[in-house]
Amino acid sequence: MRLKKWKNLFFCILLASSGGSWCCIRVYAAEFANTDILHSKNLASTKVNYQLCQNLEQEVINSLCKQSSESHPLNSQMPLKKLAQQTPETTQAPDTTEEPGDTQNQNDPPQLELQPSDLPASPPDSKEELLNAPEINQSQRLERLMQLLQLPKQPPESDSDPELGLRVRLRPLEQPTFPPIEQPVVKFKPIGYLQGRVAYFQTSNIFSSNDSPIEDGLIISGLTLASAYFPLGAKTYVNGSIDGNLIRYINQSQYDYNQVRFNLSIYQQLSQRMYGEVSWSNQQLFHANNSDRLDSFKAGDRFLNENSLQVSLGRRDPLTSKLILNSFYELSVNFADPQSRDRIINSFWVSLNYYLQKPLQVGVNYQVNFSDFTQRDREDQFHRLFGHLNYRISDTSNMNVLAGVSLGSSTAENIDFDGWFFSINYSLQLGRF
Repeated sequence: MRLKKWKNLFFCILLASSGGSWCCIRVYAAEFANTDILHSKNLASTKVNYQLCQNLEQEVINSLCKQSSESHPLNSQMPLKKLAQQTPETTQAPDTTEEPGDTQNQNDPPQLELQPSDLPASPPDSKEELLNAPEINQSQRLERLMQLLQLPKQPPESDSDPELGLRVRLRPLEQPTFPPIEQPVVKFKPIGYLQGRVAYFQTSNIFSSNDSPIEDGLIISGLTLASAYFPLGAKTYVNGSIDGNLIRYINQSQYDYNQVRFNLSIYQQLSQRMYGEVSWSNQQLFHANNSDRLDSFKAGDRFLNENSLQVSLGRRDPLTSKLILNSFYELSVNFADPQSRDRIINSFWVSLNYYLQKPLQVGVNYQVNFSDFTQRDREDQFHRLFGHLNYRISDTSNMNVLAGVSLGSSTAENIDFDGWFFSINYSLQLGRF
């Protein structure tokens, strides 16, 4: 009886133990299943987040690459913009023209009414072209570099499988290859130049005489030592020059004389087509030969010392690609020794130029001068109408031919400016320093 009870107790314990184990196994299995599902969800979420991060990073890199590629052409355009802004266009004024005066006797010094600076002159090259000479090679090189930088760039390709976001591998950015930029050769910048000149001038009234006009010619040879235009500001320059000329008459050799001239000027660019200039000049004339009469002038004696203060305005207007209109006005106040040559001069000059070819230019010119002598009762006016032909033989030599007529009158007796004239000039740059 006791043995049977013990058997029943043992069987109950075994049954309870088996049920608890089975319950624990089911609970553990359920917990394990829940944990596996949560881990799978976390893993999938991690994969998705990683893929999103990769995509975002790729977009950021692509954006940076685009900005980097765009920044280069923008920077490369800056020199071209600065270079393009340097295209101002003006013209240089002709030499100041002085007026004829009284007739002379054989005992008088050489005629002062026609001097080398008074002779008609064709318009020289524009000062703006001299001050802003373009660097063609540098401009072409920068333009070619800008075109290369503006070419479309291919985005970097990825070698990863789009279905496997974890295996994404970014390639390093390919830097654009630019052509090697040649270092600019330091060019010699001269501070001055030496120029030689030979000219022949023929006129029907060499002494501006009303009673007995004399046809004669002048041979003028000289040297010019000039400085470069030194900048004082963004559009302000200063320069100076010294001229020496030998003036010889063809027939009236007793009146041969020599000239020395000093000049200092300040040039101001007022606009793209207009400039102003303030200058001071001094010219001195010396006898070249001894006089045949006693107590008269001797070779080397100075017979004129004149200081001039000039204020001028110039303008250059392109009408077409080959037709250009140049205009110029100048006010000159002259103080001379002897004082009978003191005067105030107003002059206006206009020129219409046509460029047949690059080295060849033709034009028509009109010039008018009004002179008021301050130390005596005398007023002069004269007009010049002439044509010119300029031919640039080389970078250092130039030749021009001009011919025309002059008309005018004076309150002084026996003064007449009517006549024709012809001139041929040749200039050669002897060197720079």
